[in-house]
Amino acid sequence: MTGDAGPLLDAVVVTYASRDDVGRCLASLRAVRGMGTVVVVDHGDDGSDQVAASMGALVVRDPTNPGFGAGHNRGVALTGAGYVLLMNPDAALVPGAVEEGLALLEARPQVAACQGVIVDEATGRPERSHGILLGPVHLWGRALRLRNLLRWRPVRWVARRLPGVADHVERVPDGPADTAALGATALLVRREAFDAVGGFDGRYFLYGEDMDLSKRLTGAGWRLVALPIPWAVHHAGGSSGSPWGREVEWWRGSMTFAATWYPAAGWVAALGAAAVRAVTLGVRRPSRAGVAWRAMVEAPVAARRSAHGTGT
Repeated sequence: MTGDAGPLLDAVVVTYASRDDVGRCLASLRAVRGMGTVVVVDHGDDGSDQVAASMGALVVRDPTNPGFGAGHNRGVALTGAGYVLLMNPDAALVPGAVEEGLALLEARPQVAACQGVIVDEATGRPERSHGILLGPVHLWGRALRLRNLLRWRPVRWVARRLPGVADHVERVPDGPADTAALGATALLVRREAFDAVGGFDGRYFLYGEDMDLSKRLTGAGWRLVALPIPWAVHHAGGSSGSPWGREVEWWRGSMTFAATWYPAAGWVAALGAAAVRAVTLGVRRPSRAGVAWRAMVEAPVAARRSAHGTGT
């Protein structure tokens, strides 16, 4: 898909310790009909940049590792197509899926971004890649490890009927569906919309930046669409460190979102959930308890104070 002015679509991949995954990701991008520039912004030092360069990508190295969103902003600035595919390095596209997404965006100029079904490579099941914005109920559910209850059929039956958690069970829409948020695993965005809201917020390091982008896009009047088609296979957590560290980072990003967007009552509830989870993580790794508390509680309180002039 190309026009007189050049390719319709470019892509950006942000890598960190992604040498084992990035080759498959780039091969899937190059298979997209009419793909233009593929930019790889490498924040690590494991040779991911060399793999990317050998496959023809435009490579930018930044070992300071300013974060996933900041890396994507830098990569998008080096592209010029009307649409940009924002990729995790540990995701590989399903052939033909992005072309369907492009057709939808071309036909619906009010839609800022779309994404189809993301399948977890290990389990073969759909990931939660769209739905409502994260709220205090989600945070308390994670803090108390209630997601494990979804293994039980009666619990899933009830969850499907609760608007606040139904998208944790029903992860494939019946058809193209408007949604409040899209995850940034393999996100196809309209460049005009991405630029209009200033791209990703650089305060987010690894998690939460996609919710924040979704919130600002819909707040500016754009629509987000989840597609029912298989879109990408995701090797979840392939480049994000230990499970303990991923959990801390997830909370840091999610609490930055809460600090920025939640009303007072919701913020207090969120802070309580984060404190409970920080304590349990600290018990698991006493030598790192301070790291968890600062990332999950102290830093979000500072972010809240900066955004709203108060820690509460």
